[in-house]
This record gives sequence, C-alpha cells and structure tokens, in this order.
Amino acid sequence: MRILRLAPLLVASVVLLTGCAPPFFACTTIGYSSVAHIELDDPRPGLLLALCDGANCAPGPVEQPVELGETAIPEPTGVFGLTGDSASGWSASLLSGQPVLGYRLTDASGAVVAEGAVAADWVRIDGSERCGGNRTAEIRLPAG
Repeated sequence: MRILRLAPLLVASVVLLTGCAPPFFACTTIGYSSVAHIELDDPRPGLLLALCDGANCAPGPVEQPVELGETAIPEPTGVFGLTGDSASGWSASLLSGQPVLGYRLTDASGAVVAEGAVAADWVRIDGSERCGGNRTAEIRLPAG
C-alpha cells in the first residue's frame, strides 16, 4: 500500500527530470544553419572572398574534407558553402552564424584588397524562439 502512495511522487519526479513536464514540449535535435547574403558596397568583378564565422577567426577557403591517407587537417572556418561572385554577391552557409564574421577580399593575383570583421544582424526565418531555427543576414562589405 505504501508503494501506491509513492507512485504519484515517482511519476512526477520522472516527468520533471526528463524534461517532459507541461507544456510537454521538447526541442528537436535538428541542426540549424545560417545563410548570409553578402554584397560589396562597390560591386566589381574579379575579387575573391574568404570568410570565417566568429570575432577572432582567420578567413580562409570553404572547409574541404581531408583525402584518405592525408595527414593535413583543414582549418575550421565555420563556413561550409560559398557561392557567387564579387559582381553580383555571394551566399554563404555557416554552421552557427556568430554575431561577427571575418572576411578577406583578394584580387586575381592574390593581393589583399580589403579585410576585417563585420557585424551580422541575424534574423530567424523558421523554428521558434525557444528552440532556435535557421537564420539569414544581409551583409555589405567595403571593397577597399
């Protein structure tokens, strides 16, 4: 009989400890990403963009997988996709979307035209406030 009196307490403890308490809502484990649309203040053809995600990051090319048998490890930039060009703009897919992005613009010979960090004003485009979601940002860069 004593166990029957403890049953409601046991059930309540399990519900609260597992996160299944009212409103019975749990966030999914979906990996969200961020997409930045990047344009130059003064668009011009022929410039290359290296980008990274974070305040103290080092801009580099999009991460590439290491070939089997190689010992080199790619430098993490947080960028897993970058398409477009300096005349019409780029679209960058980022793993997290930090508040600041590092960038480097180079010309065809590899000379640095502009580099620095730029604030990204991310806007959630789906998901929820509680659980997060995919985000997007419109970013303009000086072209030197």
